[in-house]
Amino acid sequence: MEKDKRKNVIIILLGIIIVLLVVGLSIIFIKDKFLEDTYEKLEDRYEYLFENSLNNKENNPDNNSSNNDNSSSNNTISKDEALDIVLKDLNIKKSNLRDLDIELEYKVRYGKNVYEISFDYDYFEYEYYLDPESGKILDTFKSLS
Repeated sequence: MEKDKRKNVIIILLGIIIVLLVVGLSIIFIKDKFLEDTYEKLEDRYEYLFENSLNNKENNPDNNSSNNDNSSSNNTISKDEALDIVLKDLNIKKSNLRDLDIELEYKVRYGKNVYEISFDYDYFEYEYYLDPESGKILDTFKSLS
């Protein structure tokens, strides 16, 4: 009789431990997903606000800082040059790309404007981030399309 009671208590305790582990892991997963989504929303919002502030400066004729911004843009590589760097990195031809998109955008992650180059090639979707001043590849992402 004592052995049966001990077995039942052990089984109940193991069940409680398993439930607590599952709940704990679920909370950790949900928290990480929530934080990731929140960060992405904040990054998008910051980029939106930053771009609008740049547009307001450019559209304001009384603001002389836009002239200074133009002089620094002479040091940037063109979109075609940025694409050539990516094509050289992958050793592919431009004619093989689908859904090509190249944009110069401010990215919080890098703290400056970067070229975001995205396209489909074979069965994959690629994203490249390039420094517009040096042409250096900052990040690459590849996923199934």
